[in-house]
Amino acid sequence: MELFRALGTLIESPSAEHARAAAALGLPAVPVPAEHDRVVARQRYPYASVYLGAEGMMGGEVLDRIGGFRRALRTPGREADHLASLLGLLAALEPWRRDEPDPAGRALLGQARVTLVWEHLASWTGPYLATFEGCGAAFYEAWASLLGEALARLEHEMTFPDRLPAALRTAPGLGDPRRDGGAAFIAALLAPARSGMILLRDDLVRLGNEGGLVCRAGERRYVLNSFLAQDPGKTLEWLAGHSRRWRARVAAAGPAPIAKWWSRRAAATSRLLSELAAEARVPVTFAAPSP
Repeated sequence: MELFRALGTLIESPSAEHARAAAALGLPAVPVPAEHDRVVARQRYPYASVYLGAEGMMGGEVLDRIGGFRRALRTPGREADHLASLLGLLAALEPWRRDEPDPAGRALLGQARVTLVWEHLASWTGPYLATFEGCGAAFYEAWASLLGEALARLEHEMTFPDRLPAALRTAPGLGDPRRDGGAAFIAALLAPARSGMILLRDDLVRLGNEGGLVCRAGERRYVLNSFLAQDPGKTLEWLAGHSRRWRARVAAAGPAPIAKWWSRRAAATSRLLSELAAEARVPVTFAAPSP
């Protein structure tokens, strides 16, 4: 279980302690803080709420749910939905359960461990870890692969509920811009639980390069608005291809019911985007906003 604690710390900003942990795990050299900033801090935010929440942002109902789970265990802690915090709790639960003298208490802690993995880790780590594939940082590629393998081994040892995690069951769909408007559509595209895909800043740079579009500096929503104003058909076609690739990437990422949910959601997004691209008709609310 200490493996999970060590892997959790390694997604945080690099420190001297990280070098020792990485060497013990056989990982490449720990990157400099600037690389962590480029790869993780500015793009791959390690918070469950970003990937499970309807807004695609930190906080909200997902954080409240995880906070409630932790309060029930009397382990509140800061940044309750941060990956390092969740993996640290996972590492602590098994020895806690093993040392619990009361059989009923041991059973409850065993169930809490299953709940933690199913509801608050396996529900989003498959897609999250997939974003590190080909990220250009050897340390983080190896780290994601090792964590994915460790979680897969643990998941195979557990018996999970016969229903999806609550955040996935209640996640709203993408919506149609012809009905809901462009602003709501773009916001939903950037919320992984709604679109089924993760759209990084690096992906938008690639979109601009491949589509011959001007990639303006700014947050992702602003950049998407700018692309759609420049060439809606080309932008939507590229996004449809991105979501198709995501369908394949997440098809086996995590326990089968969860992986299937993510894959189906990405497929639905791809179908809608392809339809919009074919029509080459985008609501006027897609027009680029003022900087």
